[in-house]
Amino acid sequence: MIYAYAGLGVAFIAALTLFGWVLYRAGRNAARVLSEQQNVTEANIQNATLARMNEAASTAPQTDDEMLAKLRDGKEGQ
Repeated sequence: MIYAYAGLGVAFIAALTLFGWVLYRAGRNAARVLSEQQNVTEANIQNATLARMNEAASTAPQTDDEMLAKLRDGKEGQ
């Protein structure tokens, strides 16, 4: 009978260890997901900024002649 109690004790300790390990892994995964979400948010902000910069560079007059032509045509600022 003593072997049965010892076996139950070992099984209980193993179950507690497994439970603790699962909780540890769940916490690490949750932290990783949060970190990835923050990285995605930062990347989206950078992409939006770069898109605005590219749009401004592509629509800006490239030479003085182009700028003067736009001013003459009344298209500047539209």
